[in-house]
Amino acid sequence: MAAPWDKINAGPGRAEADLKVLKASGLPLVLYGDGWYAPYLREYLARRGLSVAAVFTDAGFTSSGEAVGFDEVSRRFDRFNIAIAFANSRLAREKLDRLDRGRVAGVYFFDVMGELLNNTFDRAYLEAHRAQFGAAYELLADDLSRATFEAFLNSKLGGDAGPLAELSRKEQYFPKGIIELSDREVFVDGGAYTGDTLLTFMRLTGGKCARCCAFEPDPATAAKLSATVEKRGLRGVTVHNKGLWSAPAALPFAVWHGTSASAVSGDGEVSVKADTVDRAAPDATFIKLDIEGAELEALKGAAETIKRNRPKLAVCVYHKPGDLFEIPLFIRSLVPEYRFYLRQHQPVACETVLYAVI
Repeated sequence: MAAPWDKINAGPGRAEADLKVLKASGLPLVLYGDGWYAPYLREYLARRGLSVAAVFTDAGFTSSGEAVGFDEVSRRFDRFNIAIAFANSRLAREKLDRLDRGRVAGVYFFDVMGELLNNTFDRAYLEAHRAQFGAAYELLADDLSRATFEAFLNSKLGGDAGPLAELSRKEQYFPKGIIELSDREVFVDGGAYTGDTLLTFMRLTGGKCARCCAFEPDPATAAKLSATVEKRGLRGVTVHNKGLWSAPAALPFAVWHGTSASAVSGDGEVSVKADTVDRAAPDATFIKLDIEGAELEALKGAAETIKRNRPKLAVCVYHKPGDLFEIPLFIRSLVPEYRFYLRQHQPVACETVLYAVI
């Protein structure tokens, strides 16, 4: 099977080229959108010496009172550029196409998720790990997986984010034709948050399973998870206020306030307990991991369970630069018979999930 290198943009990234155009233009830069993506885009632009002159939204206002409507921006500036502050840039462009853009010099989109997740890499990193990336690519079982792999790399390298957005699919963690559920699953939900994935699992199984082990290390979030389980009357669910790791441990832990994320971090302000799948759920039949960069360590702590049970696996591979190759290659070393699928579940370079099934 051919490696992906002929599909990877070898020239300057689109983001780099677009930033040069914006700086050279000297025109005001206006954000379209003021939701969760906007502050990360602002920081990304500020690091590159670009300030935001105004913000406009569809509604014409936000709770901050800063945003205005497009008509007001057009009255304020004779000529200006727009940076899309939505993760779904395709939808944003469709809306912009319906406006009178006579004063708009250009419309730009930047995928900022790499910096947000501290998961950026350049062509030097890609070249240094060329063999590993190629080996992981060759494990993929279908054309959509390979196209997703290629688009993810191009997006990370500052290329066009459009192809990755086009490949985005719903059904995260439970894609039809890949994950087949029974009513006897032993489900490990690593990074259970407040129960969103758990509720989807219960809906798809009609509330029937052998048992569920939901792991959430952040105490406040784990309390909300327990409340969800109690309120919904979910049977067979055990909430573990712990992380998952390669061995039982107490780990430094950081909570990123204002977001849904928390992670093992050397700068962590608290210590949390962590356990292993091999200890807590040795009978697991389905393991889902979205644990902010600890996925590989958690898989090491599930190695015996994986070799013995060959459970279905749904593992996020976007938190660290090496996840895209280290995780599939590690799983393959445990069970060579696994089939691997890669799916994208957001229009930007996050929520990228590797599925391994027998």
